[in-house]
Amino acid sequence: MNTENKLIVDFDFQLVINFFAGISSQGPGGEKETLKALSFLDNTSSKLKIADLGCGTGKQTEIIASNIDCEITAVDIAPKMIEGLNKRIKKKNLTNKVKGLVASMCELPFKKNEFDVIWAEG
Repeated sequence: MNTENKLIVDFDFQLVINFFAGISSQGPGGEKETLKALSFLDNTSSKLKIADLGCGTGKQTEIIASNIDCEITAVDIAPKMIEGLNKRIKKKNLTNKVKGLVASMCELPFKKNEFDVIWAEG
């Protein structure tokens, strides 16, 4: 039995993406934790512009979009994750609130102060 610990960077990135794309949520916690974190936002003003960085297949994105007045740009480096996000958002009828974007968190294509909230869960 191999007991050697490995870091995620030691694996083929596509193998990691394929594994995580097949599960409902890529981060720790669940809806209860997302809603608790969401409760700290001041949602009394106009529609919030949110960047969800590292969104995966969008479980948390879906929860946010379903619970507050917002416009979300959901970002992930893996096209397969954004494909999963787009399917989820379409199925939940949230396409008017969420758009997916394939991009690296290290090189985001946004202007300074473009968003009210930066969300990164997981």
